[in-house]
Formats: sequence, structure tokens, C-alpha cells
Amino acid sequence: MRAVEHTFRAAAERLLEGSSCGVLLALSGGVDSMVMANLFVKWLGSGSGKPLHRKVAVAHMNFSLRQAESDGDEEFVQAWSRRNCIPFYVKKVQTLQYAREKGISTEMAARELRYDWFESLCREYGFSFIAVAHNANDRAETMVLNLIRGTGLRGLCSMKGQNGKVIRPLLEVPRTGILEYARDNHIAYRTDSTNQETVYARNRIRHLVMPILEQMTPNVVQRMGKNADNLTQAQLLLDSLTSEKREACATVRGFSIPCLIRGGNVDYWLYQLLSPYGFNASQIHGIAISMAGQSGKKFLSQSHVLFIDREELVIRELADQVTLAKLGVIQVERTPGFVIPKDPGLAALDAGKLQFPLEVRAWKPGDRFVPLGMKGFKKISDFLIDQKVPGCDKKEVFVLCSGNDIAWVIGWRIDNRFRITDKTTTIMIFHQKADEPGSRLLPEDQVVVSQ
Repeated sequence: MRAVEHTFRAAAERLLEGSSCGVLLALSGGVDSMVMANLFVKWLGSGSGKPLHRKVAVAHMNFSLRQAESDGDEEFVQAWSRRNCIPFYVKKVQTLQYAREKGISTEMAARELRYDWFESLCREYGFSFIAVAHNANDRAETMVLNLIRGTGLRGLCSMKGQNGKVIRPLLEVPRTGILEYARDNHIAYRTDSTNQETVYARNRIRHLVMPILEQMTPNVVQRMGKNADNLTQAQLLLDSLTSEKREACATVRGFSIPCLIRGGNVDYWLYQLLSPYGFNASQIHGIAISMAGQSGKKFLSQSHVLFIDREELVIRELADQVTLAKLGVIQVERTPGFVIPKDPGLAALDAGKLQFPLEVRAWKPGDRFVPLGMKGFKKISDFLIDQKVPGCDKKEVFVLCSGNDIAWVIGWRIDNRFRITDKTTTIMIFHQKADEPGSRLLPEDQVVVSQ
């Protein structure tokens, strides 16, 4: 019992050293969170915790995943907060519906929902920290999960004691210690029935993988925690070296290719420098190959475009935020079998002729373009008349701009200057997102950025 309290207090004092700012306790009602809550109450009543006594609140999210059981968790945490005279915030969400809308797993949906809400509470009420009850077993399980997912060294560092506003004062305490502390101190808690199911990846690791590792190696959880700490130090060193490489290779427009190549480990440096722009591992391998001499070659992420210009990697924003909200885009390489889409709701454009960042805006009087198949300019106002667009609908027509040129009257006609030709190597196919006015396309989730 003393070991748990000592470990908690040491962590809390380190994480909140000299701070009198507010702390939001994220409580689910489970044993981990309720032990953390009771440890906080005990700590706040004495010693270094006193300055925070009036600046603590409880936040509980009802995920609506277990019907009456979820509502029971909410009532349980609220009652505990009332008994301990601690302000209580609650939010009920439809996690499964959110997961379907976002096309993500239930676990990811729950994570996004709760941390977005926690952040909003911090902004609204002035809390500086969010205390969560992850323990040493959670860290070990995350380490195994990230190893399986291939997240690299950063993933193997697993959870940290502090990540931004989030603090984890129980991260050094194993689950067995938490259960013993709850039993010895008669701490009530709720049991999530789904924790025993092996549908979720984390639960499979917890119930099927970790017991085998514990049989093979005593104290495996603590050993994995030590490894995570050692790997974190290695990651910090690599982050420092990456900062030096970024500063050395940076140019006004992107990065110097000779500098990137110097010293070897090109794929590693490219990943470190380009992944923040949304480029994935397979794209980065292609970029490394293309640096040998394919000047003009373009690569597209969901937010940026990269092209090779002699001895430089040039990086530009693909488009402004309004444009990215209105249009979806995929990139394809021109092959002999490529068929140019005939649907006016799709625009297949020669990527080599586009200037970035692109922009979507409403058309204006005087705007003109060269309609596909024509050689001369035509005013958009005249084009819309030719297309018999009703006057009330003309205000819903937008244009995709490349520099000062209009590349596409969205949903109607591309500009002939940006058409696909025999010389085209890289094609960008744009589509109007399904919820935009005048969209004629299938839902957005049927058109994705190619990787």
C-alpha cells in the first residue's frame, strides 16, 4: 500500500511541480481511475498537494456502449464526486455512430471524443492538466500493440508520464498493485464487462499475450517499462539529430537533395523531414528513388505537394483549407491503359501544369477560361448561359484556380490548357465533395487519396 502511495505522490509532485493550476481528473469508474481519484484526494489534503485543493474537478464521458451499464458508471462517478465535494462534468456521446461517420474503429472514436472534450473543458474552465489512470500494464500493452503495428521507435517508447496537458501519475504502478490498494483501502469501483472480451486488439494482448510473457519472464511489465524509458532517451537523441539535419538541409522552398544524401541513411532522414507534411513510408521510398534525376516528378499527400527541381525537394501546400474542405483529390501515374473520366463532376488534370497552392472560389464577373476542346478564351458568364444554367443556380458555381488561371469550372468543364496529353506523366483527379452544393458525385468515402 505504501509503495503505491509513494509512487503516486512522487509522480504527482514531479508532474505538477510548483504548479497551482487546475487538474481535471478523467474518471471512468473503473479500478484504475478510482484508485487514482482516491490517491489525489488523500494527496490534496496534505503536503505539496494542498495548493491544488480547490482547483480539481472530475470529468466522465458516457460512451453509450453498454446501455444501462454505461449509465450506471456515470451515476457512480457522479456520486463519488458529490461525496468528495469535487465539481463534476459529464458528457454523453454516441460512440458507434461517430465511429461509422468517421470510418474509424470504436476504440479510436472513443479516444477522439474524450480527449477533444477534455481539451474543451480545459479551455473553458482553465484547467492546465488532465490526469488519466494509465498504469504500467497499459504501457507494456501499448508497447506490444505498437510493435505489431510497426509504428517504429517512437511507438515503442509507448506512453509517457506527461504528454502535453495529459499526465499519468500511475504509470509506474503495475495493475496488481492497484488492485491490492483498492482491496486494502475498500475503494469501490465499477467493472466494465467488455474488458474481458477479446474482440478488441488491446484486450487480446492483455488476456492472451501478456500472461504468456509473464510466465516466460518474471516482472516483464516493469522490464518493458524500463525498456520504454531507454528507448525514449534514444528517441530524444534522434529528435535532436533530426532538428540539426532539418536546419542544415532547409532551403527557402524545401530541402537540399545533396544535403539529404550526405552521410547516408537517406530514407530515414526523408521520413523524419517529410512525414510532418503527410507523406507516408511508401511515398518516401519513391521520393528517395526519384531524387536520382527525375526532375519535375510530383508526389501528393492529403495536404501538400512535393516535386523535384534539380537538386531541391520543393514542398508546397496543396491548397488552402477552404479548398481542401470542398474538394477531394487522388494522384495517379499515367499508364497506357488510363481512361480519362468523362463525368464533368471529375476533373483529371495534368499535375505538371498546376501551380500550388490551389484555390477554390466563387466565379466572378470577368472570369474566363479555355473550355476543353476549344482554343480561345470564353467568359464563364457566357459559358453558363450556353449550358442553360438557371440564374438562381449560378451563384452555386465555383472554380478551381491554379495561380491566376482557372483550371476547372467545378462540376462543368476543365480548362483545355490543363488537359491530359501524351506528355502527361502525373495526373491529379479532383472531385467535389458530396455535401457541397451542386455535387453530382458519390459520397466522399468512395474517393480516397492514393498512397
